[in-house]
Amino acid sequence: LQVREEALSIVILGATGDLATKKLIPTLYRLFAQKFLPPMTSIIGYARSEYTSATWREALRVRLSEGGPLSPQTVAPGVQNPLETALMGCEYVRAPQDYATAESLDDSLETLVEVLQKREQMFPSAKAYNRIFYLALPYDVWPHVLAPLKAKCMGNKGFSRVVLEKPFGQDDESSAALSTLMRRLNYQEDQLYRVDRYLGKEIMENLLVMRFANRFLSPLWNRDNIKTVQIIFKEPFGAEDQGRISYFDKQGIIRDVVQNHLMQALALVAMEKPASLSEADIRDEKLKVLKCIRPIRLTDVCLGQYTEGNGHRGYKDHPLVPESSHTPTFAMMVFEVRNERWDGVPFILKAGKGINEKRSEIRIQLREVPGDLFSTEKFQGPNEFVLRMQPEEELYLKMTIKKPGLGMHIVPSEMQLSEKWKQNQVLKSEMGISPRRAFERLIMDIIHGQQAHFVRHDELAASWKIITPLLKSIDAGQAPMYNYAYGSRGPTQAEKLRSSTGHTSTVSEMDMVPLGSSEDLQNLHTVYLKNKLGANMTNLSI
Repeated sequence: LQVREEALSIVILGATGDLATKKLIPTLYRLFAQKFLPPMTSIIGYARSEYTSATWREALRVRLSEGGPLSPQTVAPGVQNPLETALMGCEYVRAPQDYATAESLDDSLETLVEVLQKREQMFPSAKAYNRIFYLALPYDVWPHVLAPLKAKCMGNKGFSRVVLEKPFGQDDESSAALSTLMRRLNYQEDQLYRVDRYLGKEIMENLLVMRFANRFLSPLWNRDNIKTVQIIFKEPFGAEDQGRISYFDKQGIIRDVVQNHLMQALALVAMEKPASLSEADIRDEKLKVLKCIRPIRLTDVCLGQYTEGNGHRGYKDHPLVPESSHTPTFAMMVFEVRNERWDGVPFILKAGKGINEKRSEIRIQLREVPGDLFSTEKFQGPNEFVLRMQPEEELYLKMTIKKPGLGMHIVPSEMQLSEKWKQNQVLKSEMGISPRRAFERLIMDIIHGQQAHFVRHDELAASWKIITPLLKSIDAGQAPMYNYAYGSRGPTQAEKLRSSTGHTSTVSEMDMVPLGSSEDLQNLHTVYLKNKLGANMTNLSI
């Protein structure tokens, strides 16, 4: 309520780039239409493109109208003509062509401050004048921008917050240099919001609740009962399909996905119960986990690059990728958490592009039952908790039960833990209401000063320390790189690495539901029921 009585200016640096136009601005528009943004909100674009405020608003009008108008169910009561109303709060300031040119950067930032002040003066009744600066810029531009931004643009009548998008450096040294620079410029940690969109996903929040609000899980959540943990990120398209192959070739799948998204998920799975739900206590426990992981070795890794397959060209066939590129498009990595709870449990992190399906999930596999009474029956696989983030979010537990009928025949089954949640998604979809997106949750957290879903500087340093030795070996061409066909499951060598950990690869029907990005939410419940009627185990693996 207090924030709604305050003026808010959101400055997007890099406002004409892909991140801003495809993700950030549409998210802000949806939040505005639902009245989640304060009424006195201004959006100010800052970029090198040759726009004026009027021409930028026209470009936004075209972009935001591409999918048609928002459904009535996603527009809050009292909001009339949301698109035109939202555009009235947008301004544009042109940035210099070279951010490294101090004089021209200073001049443009002074213009930015004038626009900020003009917008703030439109709200004389505001109790405060808050500013958010979203750096949708490459990290190597940050050093040129952070100093003048701090000197010229911070407000003195409300909070000023800076939002940073990954990557936060290229390795431990470059990341530490950025952190040192921000401390030297007197940026406080409570001003900095390092975005990891995975932390805003519903499943990631549910993981925290599931672990610490259910007593029966506490005695299971340790090395005595858990055999392996898999954290999986699979995309059915290549780097070029996202129009970012030059960026990707500098990063690779490890910097782009593993070091941030997957390692944050690992920390949430493995952390101890925090003293409270405060962001400091949650981050402290995640940091303890990361400090218990030793640096990754080449023997713990399988790397790959996709080649031509299924009508798509290979990674190195793209003209912007040099033939000598060592950039992995696939990585499977086995981590060890050396503490009392997890010692000896392999954490298998798998990420890849150009893979056979879209899937992102956490799979917690339990050990086999000792003294199994049903060993004469066909092995149905161990119990597993599955927390799926993509293509649709869901939770289920894989169990073994008796098949109905005469005789004692055992079959696999799934205990659906998110059925009501999924039914609610279907109902909302039928009403034209989109599910809450992770990015929307993160933007609201920034506005309200909640940092639990953002990465702290010491977490960042700990994760880079684990990954950097491997990255140096890859960049030097010392790591074996295996080919896999575009649209396949990845390198065959990855399955050998996973098998070496003791992981049991069995998949139930529910595991195999092909929910691609085009899958209609309205079919989810029907597909689930069909799977429940006849689930058979296969020798395939996730």
